[in-house]
Amino acid sequence: MPGEQYLWRPVAIGGGGFITGMSIDDSGQTMVARADVYGAYLWQPEANRWRQLVTAQSMPQAEVRQNALADGVYEIVVAPSDPRRIYLAIKGGLYRSADQGKTWQRGRLDGATRLAFDANGEFRLSGPFLAVSPSNPDLVLFGSPENGAWRSIDGGTTWSLVSGLPKGTDLSPKQGLQTAGASFWFERRGSGAGRIFAMSPGNGPYVSTDGGARFAPLPSATPGPRRLKQGSFAADGSFFGVDDETRKIWRYRDHRWQDLSDRPGLSPRAYATIAIDRKSGLVLVTDQGGRSFAGTPDGESWYRVGRDVEVGKGDPPWLHVADSGYVATGAIVADPQVTGRFWIASGVGPMVTNLGKGQRSMTWVTQVRGIEELVANDAIQPPGGSPLFAAWDFGIHVKDDLNAFSTTYGPRERVLIAAQQIDWSPADPRFIVTNASDTRTSCCSEDGDAVLAGYSSDGGRTWTKFPSLPQPPGTRGNDPWRMSMGMIAVSSNSVDNIVWMPTYFRSAYYTLDRGRSWNRVILPGEKLPFTGTHGQWFMQRKVLAADRVRPGTFYLFHSGNSRNPGLRGLWRTTDGGVHWQRVFRGDIAPANSAAAKLRAVPGKAGHLFFTSGVDGAQDTRLRRSIDGGQHWTVLDAVDHVDDIAFGKAAAGSRYPTLLLAGRIGGEYGIWRSTDEARSWQRIGAFPLGSLDQISVIGADPDVFGRVYLGFKGSGWIYGEPAPCGAAAVTPTRECYRVR
Repeated sequence: MPGEQYLWRPVAIGGGGFITGMSIDDSGQTMVARADVYGAYLWQPEANRWRQLVTAQSMPQAEVRQNALADGVYEIVVAPSDPRRIYLAIKGGLYRSADQGKTWQRGRLDGATRLAFDANGEFRLSGPFLAVSPSNPDLVLFGSPENGAWRSIDGGTTWSLVSGLPKGTDLSPKQGLQTAGASFWFERRGSGAGRIFAMSPGNGPYVSTDGGARFAPLPSATPGPRRLKQGSFAADGSFFGVDDETRKIWRYRDHRWQDLSDRPGLSPRAYATIAIDRKSGLVLVTDQGGRSFAGTPDGESWYRVGRDVEVGKGDPPWLHVADSGYVATGAIVADPQVTGRFWIASGVGPMVTNLGKGQRSMTWVTQVRGIEELVANDAIQPPGGSPLFAAWDFGIHVKDDLNAFSTTYGPRERVLIAAQQIDWSPADPRFIVTNASDTRTSCCSEDGDAVLAGYSSDGGRTWTKFPSLPQPPGTRGNDPWRMSMGMIAVSSNSVDNIVWMPTYFRSAYYTLDRGRSWNRVILPGEKLPFTGTHGQWFMQRKVLAADRVRPGTFYLFHSGNSRNPGLRGLWRTTDGGVHWQRVFRGDIAPANSAAAKLRAVPGKAGHLFFTSGVDGAQDTRLRRSIDGGQHWTVLDAVDHVDDIAFGKAAAGSRYPTLLLAGRIGGEYGIWRSTDEARSWQRIGAFPLGSLDQISVIGADPDVFGRVYLGFKGSGWIYGEPAPCGAAAVTPTRECYRVR
C-alpha cells in the first residue's frame, strides 16, 4: 500500500536481567548502568526511566549493521568531574561520549584493532574495568583480560598499553585464559593527583603515582588479597576491598593490609561488593545473595543490616518475586549527593535504598522502568488468543495488553525458571506446551520444580506439570534435569501427542497420553546413548516442528553429532512419533548445528521453511519445502535469516504473510511478504534503534502485519501497520515508512 507505515513499540515486560555495574558522576547528574546481555542504560530523572545508550542513532555509523554490537557492555563509567563524559567497553572496542551518550566515537588502540573481553563471563561482576581520574576527565584506564591494561590521556581518542601491570593469571583449568581484566581505583586528594590502585587478578594489588603511566606492586608489610573483586577509597586515604579468593574484607592503611573479617559481626563469606558513603563514611558490604553488613568509617565495628525488596512505583508488578532471601547482587554504588543513599546493581535490574547511621534494616526499591533485559527464547500467538513470550530466568508472560507490564509469569513464579520453547495445537489453540526448566543444573532442585515442563489448557494462564518424566539413555534416574530444556512440539490433531527432545544431545521422547507415559524416539541407524541434536541448553535451536495440518506428523532436522554423524538429515513421523523415516539426507543448509530454525506453516500441510540462523561467510539463504521436507528450494534473494514467522494473510491472499529478520538483496532489515516470498517489503531497519541480535520472531494470526521480535538480551518489541505520522525514533516509539 503506498505510504504505508509501521509503528514499533516495546512489549512491556520490564527488567529481569543482570545489571552488573553502575556509575555516577560527582554532581549526581549522570547515572549509567551496564547490562551483561545487551547494552547499557542512562537514567533520565525528568522521565523517571532508563534509556538505552547503544542504539543505531547514537553509535558510529560503521557499527550500525547486523549483530555488530549485539552484546552486553563490559564496563561503563561517567567521568566524576564531567557529567557529559561517558566511556564504555563493548564488543572489543572502547568508546567515548562527550554529550551524555547521545553520540559515541570509537577510540584508536595503539597496535591493536580490537580487544578480547566478555560482558557475560564469569568475572563480569568484578571491576571497575574502566576508571576515570576524579579531577581530569581525559585520563582513563581500562583493563582487558587478554590484552592487558590500557591508558588514554586524550579523553579516549587514543589508547596505549600501560607499563608494569601484568595480565591476570589463569584462574581456571578450563581451556583458554580464564581471568578478569585489571580493575582500577583513583584516590581523591583535594585538587591534586592521588594514587591509583590496580588489581591484577592472581598477581595482587599494584599502585601508580604518575597518573597510571607505570604501575608497581603495592608495598605492604603484611600479606593481603590476591583477587580483589571490588573496592573503594575512604576519605582518609584508606582502601577497602572484598576478595574473591580469601572470601574476606580487607583494609589497606599505613602500608599494611588488615583482614577485617574477624571483627565482631563479620565472618568470611562470598562478598560481592563494597561502597563507602562519601559524606558519612559509612561502609556498606554485601555478599552475592544481597546479605548486607554496615561498618564504621574505620572498619572496626560492624553490624548486620536486614533487607526487603519493594517494587518501585510504575515498575513491573511481577518483580515482587525479588523479595526473597537471596537477591543476586553485582555492585553497590554510593550516591555522591544524598547521604545514606545507595544504588544496587542486581539480577533483576537496578534498585535504590536509603540507610541511616545505625539503621538495622533497609528496603531495596526496584528502579527498572525503561530497561527490557530478558533474553528472548520464543514468541507465539494461537488464533483467537493472546501472545505468549518465553524467556530465560523468568518464564512465560501472557500479554493481553502489550503496552502494560506483566503482573505474573508462568509456569509458576519460581526464581529462576527458564522457558526455552512453547508451542500450541490447532486441535485446541488454547492448549500450550513448554519445556520450562531451571538452568542452574548444579543447585536448587529441592522444591521439586527444577523442571516445570508441562501444558496449559487456558492459553498459558495456568499450568500443569507433566505427570512423569522419562530417563534418557546416559542419564541418572535421580537427576532432576535428566529430561529438560531443548525443543518441544504438540500435534495438530491431538493435545495428548507431544514430542520433546531435551538438551545435551539426549534422546527425544514422545507421549500419546499428555505425559503420563513416554516412549523414546528411535531413529534407524542411531548409536546410543546420545541420539539427540540439541547440544547445549543455551542454544537458540528449534528444529523440531509439528505439521500444522496433518495428524500425528512431526519433523525433526538432525545435524548429526560426534557419536551419530549418520543421522544427518530431515526425519518425519506420521504416527505421533512411533516410527520415523528420513525423508531428506544430509544438510538442508550449511552451518546448521547451532541456531537453526525449522518452521511449519499454519494451515498448509507439508509446507516448511528452514534457516541455519547464523551470520558469517556460510550460505545462509532461506530454504523452503512444500512436500513435507523431501525437496527443498533455495530462495536466492533472501540471503540471511535470523528467524521467520507466519501472520494473518493479506486481503485477497490465501497464504499466511511471511515475516522475517535478515538480509534481502544484501540489505538488512525486517521484511514482509504477502505473496509466498515472490516479493518483499521492508517494514523496519533497526526498530527502536536496537542493535541487539534478533533470536526469535512471532506473528499475530488475527491482526494483519503484526509481528513480534525477540532479542538476545533486550526482551521483545512489536510492530504493526499504523498511520503513525512523524518518523522520529524514541525509546518507546518508532514510525517507519514501508518500502
